[in-house]
Amino acid sequence: MDVVDPVSLYNQIAMPALSLPEVALLLFLSLPAAAVIGFRTGAHRRRRLLAADNKIEHVVGETTLGAILALLGLLLAFSFGNALNLAQARKAAVVGEAAAIGTAFLRADYVAEPARTELQKALLDYGRSRILPMDGSLATTEQARAFLKETLTAQEKLWPLTLEATADPMPAPLKGFVAGAMNDALDAHLYRVEHLSNPVSDVVLSMLLAAALMSLFLLGNRNGSNGRDLTWRTFVLSGFLFVVMLTIVDTQRSAEGLVRTDETALLVTVHDMELALAGRN
Repeated sequence: MDVVDPVSLYNQIAMPALSLPEVALLLFLSLPAAAVIGFRTGAHRRRRLLAADNKIEHVVGETTLGAILALLGLLLAFSFGNALNLAQARKAAVVGEAAAIGTAFLRADYVAEPARTELQKALLDYGRSRILPMDGSLATTEQARAFLKETLTAQEKLWPLTLEATADPMPAPLKGFVAGAMNDALDAHLYRVEHLSNPVSDVVLSMLLAAALMSLFLLGNRNGSNGRDLTWRTFVLSGFLFVVMLTIVDTQRSAEGLVRTDETALLVTVHDMELALAGRN
């Protein structure tokens, strides 16, 4: 039987294709460019129709433009709500895991030495491995798998130590008391991993970008077809779309940008465990 690397089992992890600065640059350039291209396309069509003495319809495409703008608003609302829900779910997962690890650490006090200290030191190492790097070093799938490998290496020591620490002659109720808390700490890992990646975001944001580009293109095209100048109002809309869409992307990212997952609960738990072990020594 082939030995399976535990990290390879997490084959659905997919980190964003572009970093946040790359997304910002893409939006900053493409959104106003769509309006300019649409305006020049419309102006060119107007000149061609006038040269051929054809009538210019001033209301052509109004229905399409309205439908695209409505679709854009729907996608913006959906994407922003999804980003907020994801951010809250990640925060709740961190708090839940911090509570589970802290409880397992405290219940290990009921274990006799030297197993108590060994189990609590292993929990401390595991807690440290659960803290996500906030320096942007978790941006690729390879980096995510490396992080998982480190934390799974620390995790695989916990249950064998728990079994050893709760071996006979420890009373059965006390065994369940200690082992149950450890099981909750191990289960919390699944919730964290579930929110580590957000593969649907790239698909949704691609649709959102396509709708935004088409909306700005049609706005510019209408101005060009009607012989109007491309005014600042169109670029104000482009700027607002840039801010909103970048905020959505920023909220979806957990370890980069301005809106990051708050890991204070986990940091405090690790600090408390460090103090407890330091005071014992």
